[in-house]
Amino acid sequence: MERNEPPRWMQDKHFNEVLFCEDFLLAHPMVCVDGSFFTVEGRVADEEGIRKQIYEMLRPHFTSGTARRASTLLETLRLEAYTPELPIQEDRIHVANGTLFLNGEFRVEKEFCRNRLPIRYDPSAPQPETWLRFLSDLLEAEDILTLQEYLGYCLIPTNRGQVMMLLKGNGGEGKSRIGVVMQKLLMTLLLVERYDIYDLSCLARMRPEDVAADLAALKRKGYLQGR
Repeated sequence: MERNEPPRWMQDKHFNEVLFCEDFLLAHPMVCVDGSFFTVEGRVADEEGIRKQIYEMLRPHFTSGTARRASTLLETLRLEAYTPELPIQEDRIHVANGTLFLNGEFRVEKEFCRNRLPIRYDPSAPQPETWLRFLSDLLEAEDILTLQEYLGYCLIPTNRGQVMMLLKGNGGEGKSRIGVVMQKLLMTLLLVERYDIYDLSCLARMRPEDVAADLAALKRKGYLQGR
């Protein structure tokens, strides 16, 4: 019976950490920024999952000390996957199923980024009639265009425009509903490393592991102290 060849990182019973990490990243592409792992889907909140994948690759080749070795390799992997920063790309919006460019082009390929919206882009989606009707009842035509442009501006990672928006009017006219829509669109973009701010009102609607990861990043930056 022909025996399987050992992997290149396990030749002559000698374990090569660098080759292991290279092969791991080929099988599981990711980068490490500020101590956190990112895949093309976004930040990896559960690093135990990575450690488990490392353990499964090691298990056929070691009979003892495998868990400890997996933990050590997780730290080595941080160095191998290290990148100083993810690029800020102002010409595109990262969505759940690909990349939408500001010129209207859409590609299914994904890139490493901090600000991926958990929304699938659908070029054949119908017009948001309810939303447009609401705006037409609330605003003048030229103000609707201004609002839509501002919402689009908020979806790209830049403050180049140096603008802000104020909604002025009587109570009960619907201004707060615009705020609700904006929060739904933007709450997952309020990543600590990008904006240095955090919208605490959205914590209850986020996954606990994502909240924990973001609060840990806030502590590292010195914005939070204590528990």
